[in-house]
Amino acid sequence: MTPLHFAQEYVATIKVANLETGAEISVPVRDKGSDQFAARFKKVAKDRRKWARKNDVSCYRIYDADLPDFAVAIDRYDGVWKSEGQSCLIVAEYQAPKTIDQAKAEARFEDAVAIASAVTGIPSGRVFAKTRRREKGGGQYVDQQKEGYLMFTQETGNIFEVDMGSYLDTGIFLDHRVTREMVGEMADGKRFLNLFSYTGTCTVHAAVGGAASTLTVDLSQTYLNWARRNMALNGCDGPEHRFERADVLQWMVRAVKGDERFDLIFVDPPTFSNSKAMGKNTWSVQRDHVKLLSHVVRLLAPGGVAVFSCNLRNFKPDVEALEAQGVKLTDITKKTIPYDFERNPKIHCCYLVERA
Repeated sequence: MTPLHFAQEYVATIKVANLETGAEISVPVRDKGSDQFAARFKKVAKDRRKWARKNDVSCYRIYDADLPDFAVAIDRYDGVWKSEGQSCLIVAEYQAPKTIDQAKAEARFEDAVAIASAVTGIPSGRVFAKTRRREKGGGQYVDQQKEGYLMFTQETGNIFEVDMGSYLDTGIFLDHRVTREMVGEMADGKRFLNLFSYTGTCTVHAAVGGAASTLTVDLSQTYLNWARRNMALNGCDGPEHRFERADVLQWMVRAVKGDERFDLIFVDPPTFSNSKAMGKNTWSVQRDHVKLLSHVVRLLAPGGVAVFSCNLRNFKPDVEALEAQGVKLTDITKKTIPYDFERNPKIHCCYLVERA
């Protein structure tokens, strides 16, 4: 891993207590307000650690812009299996408003990285900084750190491969933990379809939950290969578990003309995409969700149900247009927000989708 290099313009030194040992550690900081962040982070890190141990949660959010001046998200990943004993932190920057001086924002971010390492006792070599900058002309973010760091973590006993450094995201969306568990509980005996599957974590939950068959569809071969590895890690690599690389909307147009139908569908599309693999097409969940869900219900077997989720904070389903297409939505968002994301209830929207 490439070590983090920050400017050394320190203005003070603060003392923080290591949660694991109780030892007091001196941390040089670049912003005078960083002592407030240190106090808040220690408090929530202690609370999350207690909750995680009680509930056997190995990867979770500790801090989520609790203080407006320190607009970062900090996630902890504890390793299992081949990664037993390893822990990592992801410190992801939210882009500061234009009214905030860029140098001050960078100083606060760098202080947050150092303080988080000191409080948790996770060495700086396993603290991964993700700085988010919007690309010109698009809605996607780019990641400033590209060197991979693979490890294994678990969720309700399912083992997942995660990559701390290669991408903006690690391979598992932590805010969907409850949703994945719910899908696993619904899956017994069902024919399961995962659309926009990413690394197949939801497919794993469905397969382990007793799904009769699974089909995992994504445009990215990289993510499909990752999904295969996740399935294999959990002993789900039989012929009843299939994978298909395709543009999801184009795939559904073809699929609805065929005979195969599904009892349970999970669909978690990106908010926006202009992937090169899509050619001249773009994807917007707000613009395209009616088309998407009208195809989803046509792929449901009688009595089947789909779980639709998205991360657009101001998403508004076009209920009238959906009803005209025979789509019934039931909002279950509140039930799917995990404890460690309760401060951010708009982290995602989640709906049950059925034939009207």
